Amino acid sequence: MSNLIHTAQDTLRQQCIEAFVGLQSMVETVAERAREQRGQTAAEYMGILFIIAAIIGVVASLHLENDVSQRIKTLITDIGKGIKP
Repeated sequence: MSNLIHTAQDTLRQQCIEAFVGLQSMVETVAERAREQRGQTAAEYMGILFIIAAIIGVVASLHLENDVSQRIKTLITDIGKGIKP
């Protein structure tokens, strides 16, 4: 019976060590990727596009299209006339 317990303990110990080493390797890989600059510009552009999409969604959901359109036309007319907004 003692051999069975020792075998089970050894097997569990080995699995725990393998899991720990795998987890440690994954954490190091994630940390290394976070420090890299590669792909940073694309992420920034995606952030800007997300903000623009959110603004458009808010304007559309509040039905402000006509108000925004009228304000833009007024600003363009004022700029054309030389009036500072």
